[in-house]
Amino acid sequence: MVNDIATLMAYTESMAEGDRKLVSSLGKQVTLWCFDCDKDRIDDANLLSTKMMDYIDNTNLSVREKCISKYEPQGITIALILEESHLMVNTWPEHRVLQIEVFACTDINQKELESIATKTFGAKRVYVYKYE
Repeated sequence: MVNDIATLMAYTESMAEGDRKLVSSLGKQVTLWCFDCDKDRIDDANLLSTKMMDYIDNTNLSVREKCISKYEPQGITIALILEESHLMVNTWPEHRVLQIEVFACTDINQKELESIATKTFGAKRVYVYKYE
């Protein structure tokens, strides 16, 4: 597994220092790009939703609203609106790619997200980008 951590997202590089500090104070963001996943597993809306809800339960986050979109012939988007902000999942089974993004005003358990990506969805390469 590849694990590259970028501490500043590219879109903040052009921000003034004061703006960057404000953004940092509003929350933390972790985005995982996962490659060579099991294409059938990442196209299973029930499995994806269950694993994301398990993650939320295990990390003491709270869901306010949930939206799951299953596309034809393949692909899924899950949007979970949290008390603490949001969790998004996008899949491209035809490319064997899974993307998970969490933004929260609390700590984000990155290691558990990586474990879900590799153990449940078979990701061989995971790239992690963080802003905190």
